[in-house]
Amino acid sequence: MSTAFEFDATKHYASIALNNSLGEARWGDIEQAGNDLKAKIAELDRAIVLMDLTRLEFMGSSTIALVVKIWKELESRKGAMIVVSSSELTKEVLEISGLSKLWNIVETREEAEAILSKPPYAVPTKSSTYLLALLGWIAAAGAVGFVVILKQKLGTFDAETAKQLAFGCGGAATLIGLISVVRERQVWRLLGVLLLLVAVSMVGVAAM
Repeated sequence: MSTAFEFDATKHYASIALNNSLGEARWGDIEQAGNDLKAKIAELDRAIVLMDLTRLEFMGSSTIALVVKIWKELESRKGAMIVVSSSELTKEVLEISGLSKLWNIVETREEAEAILSKPPYAVPTKSSTYLLALLGWIAAAGAVGFVVILKQKLGTFDAETAKQLAFGCGGAATLIGLISVVRERQVWRLLGVLLLLVAVSMVGVAAM
């Protein structure tokens, strides 16, 4: 049922606007719309959705079930959903159903877009991505260097100091690696995984 909703994934989040025609749709059509939306969400790099309910004049149980289905799909992908609802009737339905306690609900798209433009929803800028990666690999290199000093018993630092410095650098690299895995995408996420593996292994060697 293509007229049931409008879907836009041109930004760093997807926008779903449910049309008022859902109020007159058959259950089978609404279920199909839900399946179509789940398929579209599955193709997203980041499972973040702006759910626009402002066009709805009425929100029945089948429409609620549709939105809940989308929300559960997002939850399964560790995603998020911001709901826009300006109608008092719609907000009352969400309140009675208890969904207002689960979802972040605002009255305008502008409010939702403002929330989505900030962390943790905003896409990191390239400069911050480069800087984070640089700091992570500097810390990892430091951990490797101090582990070498520790294991080769070089005289630059005493054993306890070298171990503590290896732990410190390895811990910093581990934290940055975790941030990269969670926050970044594609090649930067893979580099975060690699950084995490190097950092954890260095901490493990230093502890031996």
